[in-house]
Amino acid sequence: MSGKSNLSRWVFAADLLAGALSILALYRLSISYQVFRSTGTDSFSVLDVLFYASFVLIALMDIALAGDYNKTWRYSRLNEALILMRSFTIAFLLLVASAFFLESFAVGEQHQFSRFGILALIAVFLPLLFFIRVAAHHRQARLFGSGGWRKKMIIVGAGEEGKQVYEHFQKKNWLGVNCLGFVDPRIKTSPIGGTPVLGSVGDLPRLVRQEGVEEVVIALPPTDHAIMEEIVNNGVRHDVKVRIIPDSFAYPYSELDIQEYDGLAMIEVKQPHLDAMHKGIKRALDIFFASLMLLIHLPLWTIIVIAVRLTSSGPAIFRQTRLGKDGKTFEMMKFRSMVEGAHDMRKKLEEDNEASGPMFKMKEDPRITPLGRFLRRASLDEIPQILNVLKGDMSFVGPRPPLPEEVSRYRAHHLKRLAVRPGITGLWQVSGRDRRDFEEMARLDLYYIENWSTWLDLKIILKTIPTVLSRKGAY
Repeated sequence: MSGKSNLSRWVFAADLLAGALSILALYRLSISYQVFRSTGTDSFSVLDVLFYASFVLIALMDIALAGDYNKTWRYSRLNEALILMRSFTIAFLLLVASAFFLESFAVGEQHQFSRFGILALIAVFLPLLFFIRVAAHHRQARLFGSGGWRKKMIIVGAGEEGKQVYEHFQKKNWLGVNCLGFVDPRIKTSPIGGTPVLGSVGDLPRLVRQEGVEEVVIALPPTDHAIMEEIVNNGVRHDVKVRIIPDSFAYPYSELDIQEYDGLAMIEVKQPHLDAMHKGIKRALDIFFASLMLLIHLPLWTIIVIAVRLTSSGPAIFRQTRLGKDGKTFEMMKFRSMVEGAHDMRKKLEEDNEASGPMFKMKEDPRITPLGRFLRRASLDEIPQILNVLKGDMSFVGPRPPLPEEVSRYRAHHLKRLAVRPGITGLWQVSGRDRRDFEEMARLDLYYIENWSTWLDLKIILKTIPTVLSRKGAY
């Protein structure tokens, strides 16, 4: 385990301890001054402890999603403060919503959680976390400056741009970078005494494996487009971080992250997928929200099932084969909104298709039943997809799940939509729903995949509510 990983674990452990101490401080204040207690209780109850502990855990999960435990040393004080404030805002909104639900359906009016207590917890917890990050930043700076915990880097390009990058890191050794040398398609001699040219661009994969390289920085002239593309596409980027000096950047990659090493701007080529930690947190949130929504919608579920069975022949639940993550098929569930045999009738209606691309849409689709039209406009037909979320076939937020025949007509860039679990809602729904053409929907889905965050998911969920209530664009 590296020293940097140790420090990241130390920061996380310190954050947990700070959360526990903050809750303990609230407890002591509640004993001394009879504040921060939930109404209907004479003391700081177990429910109160769980309530405040949930805030701490939600905030720390979002901080982890922001990558703060891996990048603490590189963020400015302002960025650190913004990350913490964003995470605390998300935790506050989720906890207030959960408190409202619990008070309405679970614990009842006899136990009302203290909202003022959450604000008091933030007032104690937030400064502690900021102080921890300041201490971690200074600790890493000292260790980097003394030569410890240095990440191994190779610079692609031994020309003037490469020299500037090398000199930048040599002058600022506290940034924690150990430049092993250069690779260059043309230059064979070292541009700076003592730092070798290790080979050509073709040697880069071997050097990465042999030397344990963690980062590759591209510092080539703007004319070397093909070499930049080769470095990104030959598999090297799956093993190390690839960064591009902006002045050298001339190729239109879409998955980029502009970052700064104390005044030296670079572009990191990002991976268009979630890592294991992000997948785990997104999945945990899916299970939480799906369980909550299933409990809330159970009475409505029963009413709709009866109504569908009484108004048309056939089962109440319609199952349709869709493609999910990595093109895996699954049975997506909806309340049936069409007549039986609707899929077989589609071929006769193809010439009346109003959607562009591989999708099929008709505003006045004759296959839709009167009840089905109401269910669709109110998005009530999608309630059974909560079960798809619980099964792991879908997520609450994600790209629209396509039909197999639609995917067979995809272009190459459309296939990226299959990189994540499809969603019940997404950017496509809150940006116009069925009024969007397919290319616009695909563009929004790709933007979501490449820019995913807990905050983005929360914004989409919150925007879905007025979109559904307005019924605009749904048919």
